[in-house]
Amino acid sequence: QGYILGASVLGFLLYPAAASCIKEKFWQIVVFAGALAGVICVFVIWQHTSYGTILAAGCIMFLFTGTIYAWSILSSPFPVEFGWTSAQLGLNFTIVMSCFCIGGLAGSFVTRRLSARVTVLIGAVMCFLGYFLCSRITAQSLWLLYISYGGLIGLGVGFSYNAVLGTVVGWFPDKKGFASGVLLMGFGCSTLIMGNLADRLFNSAMGWRTTYLLLGAATLVVLLIGSRWVVPNPHMAAPAGSAAATARREYTTGQMVKTAAFWLLFFIIVCSNLIGTGVIGHSRYIAVEAGVATGITALVVGLQSVCNGLGRLAFGALFDKKGNTFAMLTDVGCFILSCLLLLFSLRGGGAIPAVAGLLLIGFSYGGMPTMTSTVTADCFGTQNYGTNFSIANMSMLPASFGATIVGAIQTGSGTYVTAFLVFLGVTAVVILLDLAFRGAAKKL
Repeated sequence: QGYILGASVLGFLLYPAAASCIKEKFWQIVVFAGALAGVICVFVIWQHTSYGTILAAGCIMFLFTGTIYAWSILSSPFPVEFGWTSAQLGLNFTIVMSCFCIGGLAGSFVTRRLSARVTVLIGAVMCFLGYFLCSRITAQSLWLLYISYGGLIGLGVGFSYNAVLGTVVGWFPDKKGFASGVLLMGFGCSTLIMGNLADRLFNSAMGWRTTYLLLGAATLVVLLIGSRWVVPNPHMAAPAGSAAATARREYTTGQMVKTAAFWLLFFIIVCSNLIGTGVIGHSRYIAVEAGVATGITALVVGLQSVCNGLGRLAFGALFDKKGNTFAMLTDVGCFILSCLLLLFSLRGGGAIPAVAGLLLIGFSYGGMPTMTSTVTADCFGTQNYGTNFSIANMSMLPASFGATIVGAIQTGSGTYVTAFLVFLGVTAVVILLDLAFRGAAKKL
């Protein structure tokens, strides 16, 4: 596991250097060679089922499904070719995040009736169909974008996300935060790897239509292969004396939704994710308004995804070591600082604070999925975790309107400044909810 994580970090560091040094005509050869090496590695480890291989397989699957967060990059051809506005594209991000939540909930029922592997396979087919239909979009078919990328891809990613996360975390009963963080780091880093690769292919002879087809095919293949390791842990009991072994009572979904702690957690996630989705859905355009050079905005968005991944890992460890309240308050503190940096930049403070603010908001937003996963298991048990987590993750449904709200504000006022003033008010609400949750959680 250590070697796998070390190699992945090395790959993240070497990718920008390789992209700048390798000539474009050789780039496809390098990509093919890397894909071939990956296939060989898959066949080598196919015969093994261990903690490390399961975690690595989940991380790789999340790397390919996390492209829904690369929307500000993947949407870049549409304003140029079709003239679509920020509000129209922001609505699509809202749709994809809403369908992501609905897909997670529907997938949890499929997993209970069939298996997590079947749920991942259904998600793989949905993702492929979504990317395929996206490649057929025209200027007159904005509705097709909403159905394909927003609907099918959102549902497909939701199906696979909950099945993979719920199954893999079950293999780490005493390190739920760490396991969630590693998995979600792959999900968050997808924008840097897949988003920047897509951006390069958009500007190559392939064009955006072929790139969308390639993304769909790659996601299908990776999920088909990765589903081999989406298997439940036959020994779910936590080690004796561990935090998981002394967890609170097991709550059914019906019992969970009757507690004050659940609803406080739900609205904490809604408010925090409202900021995250609102900014991430417009990151590239915010950077441009703040004065960041257009040529490096894709890199900034990619680095934001790296910070998102690091945030998932860091907050996972923080939850394990310091507990829920400390980690949650630290997260909202990062949100406040990032909003202040972006406000300063948008009011003439220069590009550097904007870059710092965007990276920090990626880091703090990365803590939210880890918080949803870890706190749900910690407070309400692991026996009904799949369905309970799906219900808690429905908080993304109202939060997904963040991108639409920010897009409407920008379209109406011509600037993103007002949006960040609103977000500062939201962070004050989150602090109050965090403190209330601390008391409610003690009563469980």
